[in-house]
Amino acid sequence: MATSHFILLIETDPSLTGHLAAQLVRLGVEPIRVPSLDEAVEILKSKQYSVSAVVLPSHLPGKEVRKAMKSMRRLEPKLPCMVYGKSPERAQRKLLRQAGVLLSLWDGYDVGVLRFQINRLVAGANQPSVRQSRRAPIHKPVRVQVGGREKEGILYSLSEGGCFIETPRASMDGAHLRVFFALEEVEFEIDGVVAFANVPGNLQRPNLPLGMGIRFEEISKADRKRLADFIQTRMDSLEV
Repeated sequence: MATSHFILLIETDPSLTGHLAAQLVRLGVEPIRVPSLDEAVEILKSKQYSVSAVVLPSHLPGKEVRKAMKSMRRLEPKLPCMVYGKSPERAQRKLLRQAGVLLSLWDGYDVGVLRFQINRLVAGANQPSVRQSRRAPIHKPVRVQVGGREKEGILYSLSEGGCFIETPRASMDGAHLRVFFALEEVEFEIDGVVAFANVPGNLQRPNLPLGMGIRFEEISKADRKRLADFIQTRMDSLEV
């Protein structure tokens, strides 16, 4: 994927962020690695790069983060920010939220979560809209029945009303199908219709892998509640 975004990656210990920086490059994001908040502010002032976002460690003092983000947002009013590292105590999380930081990448994340969070970040999601997002990342096997045939894929994201399935064998728009997957030992079997297909030469959503977006049909109240509960828990774990 060609690089299309620059982000400021603040790293107090470069030995801990080398892997993250390499992952970002593979996702089409160029990290500008800086050792401090002050240097991040200066780089933004220089206007040398078109910066899409800021990523910083979760342990930085909340008051310092708030001061630095205030300075940076004088230059880029809608600049989004995400923290990475160990999930901090409640008081620190509160300070980070007050600094306008909502997205998180806690230790133990997988590549699916990273891609999902980076897509949200570089899309410029503002703080109010982040909380309203109900599409959660997931990385689980899924089976699809369509036209009397069955194929396998990876459940990439999930909402109460649909999902995106990563597969090189996407079905055509409008195709009716049935999806089978499990969440926390609960089996789901839901009918749906292909809302759009991401295929080579026709990427309708460039920030998504190859596959297809599914709109669910006729979900039971019990299944809808189970999906809502899972999504709520999942999204809470991805925000400060």
